[in-house]
Amino acid sequence: MQQLNQPLDQRGIALLEATVALVILAFGVLGLLWMHQQGLAQQRQQLMRSVAMGIADDLAERMRMNAPQRAMYAKAWGNFTVGTAECTNNPCTRQALAQWDKQQLQHALETQLPEGDAAVFTLTDVPSWWGIVIAWRDVNETYPTDTASGSPPCPTQMSCWRLFLRPDR
Repeated sequence: MQQLNQPLDQRGIALLEATVALVILAFGVLGLLWMHQQGLAQQRQQLMRSVAMGIADDLAERMRMNAPQRAMYAKAWGNFTVGTAECTNNPCTRQALAQWDKQQLQHALETQLPEGDAAVFTLTDVPSWWGIVIAWRDVNETYPTDTASGSPPCPTQMSCWRLFLRPDR
């Protein structure tokens, strides 16, 4: 009976207020879901970057341990090492050790990074220095590298981590 006494412009206002509140709530939840998704993507990229840093550090230590054979560590993008060196249980020559180290690099790239690849090169502007660039699949190219010091550019749709070292020190 009271609804009949209310003015015509106030009928259904509670339903309209509830609908507006529901729309605002829906946008808030969608915003939270989007922020959560962005956070997960950032976390994944940080994990990939951390793994790439570890792989680059491992190769740098291997190059330092076998500095007389540093030229054998050179590697271009997409150049995969296939070898038969096995230096875990058998003594190896320095050349075989360099080949085995590159095999270990390849194994780490294949198992730890999505579409992982690496380039190992001498720096063009600093004698006796080398660079290691580790790349992984990332369509957003979150961590691109430049071509400073003769560094190869990061491949398309990849992110890269770059490390410079002097193997003889």
